[in-house]
Amino acid sequence: MAYQIGALEVFARAAGARVAYVKPHGALYNRVVRDEEQARAVVDGVVLVDPALPVLGLPGSRLLELAGKAGLPVVPEAFADRAYTDEGTLVPRPEEGSVVTDAEAVVARSVGLARRGEVDTLSGRRVGVRARSLCLHGDTPGAVDLARRVRTALETSGVRVEAFA
Repeated sequence: MAYQIGALEVFARAAGARVAYVKPHGALYNRVVRDEEQARAVVDGVVLVDPALPVLGLPGSRLLELAGKAGLPVVPEAFADRAYTDEGTLVPRPEEGSVVTDAEAVVARSVGLARRGEVDTLSGRRVGVRARSLCLHGDTPGAVDLARRVRTALETSGVRVEAFA
């Protein structure tokens, strides 16, 4: 983890930027929700590189718990375009319905997550998801337009959109 973060920092500096936070991706993101060993490896890597780097993760995850205990800034995040289980975790991608593709639903979910801290699960239950960051996948077809629509809906509903870091 430290090597990957360090390499990313070099690329970011070459582009005139810096690494502003750490967020595991894909299978690792889902793994560190419950796997203490993997979550600890991520936390240890971040601490080694920069103990001031915020760590993004799913609310209630082992990752955020351990990051907080290590003194790292933690940023719980929600997903506008991913389906949730009744336990408040993400539906695995191979399962049908794991990705929310209806633009109106994504916009409505975004407002619900930001205003009420809750989202409807794949089974139709409503679960609490308290987050400071909202993820919208950039590889979704029409993602840029969708992001604009989400931002407009958030601001129209009274949500202040700003960087967490």
